[in-house]
Amino acid sequence: MTELSLPPDVYSPEVLSIVMMELRDHILQATQAATKARVTNATTTAERPHLSAQLRAVLATAGVKEDDLARLQTLSTQLEDLRKQAPVVHLLLTALPNRPQKHQFVQWFREHIHPHLLLTFATRSDIGGGVIVQAGSHVYDFSFREQLIHNKKRIGELFAEKANVR
Repeated sequence: MTELSLPPDVYSPEVLSIVMMELRDHILQATQAATKARVTNATTTAERPHLSAQLRAVLATAGVKEDDLARLQTLSTQLEDLRKQAPVVHLLLTALPNRPQKHQFVQWFREHIHPHLLLTFATRSDIGGGVIVQAGSHVYDFSFREQLIHNKKRIGELFAEKANVR
């Protein structure tokens, strides 16, 4: 199996954990179905279980078929290892991003910072705009609030510009 990469919809530790639980459950169900088929000498295939879009995307990205038990087990182990080692970055925004915006954030961070990076999104209304990035113990404040606090002269200019517009 090649180097594992995560699809953009699997972006946070929580989503990854849910996908991992679903994968373990799928492996258990597939193992039980295979055992039952061997015991009863059944030749008919069981109905395929419902898999979430996120798990289907992980399987497709990893090149694993949903009935290949050996590769599913390997993938499960890889995901557990990845979850333990993947860096997590927390983004504070004034509003939660929609799906395409999340994809853009995930794509940028995975291309420029780390290919397995996981993101969490939270809101804080007092930042006014921009973003606060927390990576480990480091906090990078790119919020409008921070820019205004550190550039108090600019506040008067902004209000003067606003007054001239009317």
